[in-house]
Amino acid sequence: MFLGWYDPDKAFPTASKVREAADRYTQKFGTPPKSCLTNVLDATEVANDPSLTGIEIRGVNYVPRFTYYVGVDDVIMDVGPIEDPGALGVAA
Repeated sequence: MFLGWYDPDKAFPTASKVREAADRYTQKFGTPPKSCLTNVLDATEVANDPSLTGIEIRGVNYVPRFTYYVGVDDVIMDVGPIEDPGALGVAA
C-alpha cells in the first residue's frame, strides 16, 4: 500500500518532503513506510540523506518530479495451482 504525495514547492528540500510524506503515511496507517518511489532526479538528491534511514529510496522514470509514493510493497503469495477453476467462476 502506498500513499501519494505531491509537493512542487522548491523552497523546501526533497528530504523534508519525503519525511513529511512518511509522517503522513505513519499517521494514516499506523506503521512507518519502508519505501519511497520518486522521480530519478528527486531520488538522486536524497540518496544518501541520513534523515531518511529506514526508507528505501527508489528512483523510477514513470513518477513525475516532486511526486513521492511512500509505503510498503505488497507481498504476493504463490498459492499454487487451483484444483477446480470452475469453483471460482473461471472456465478451465
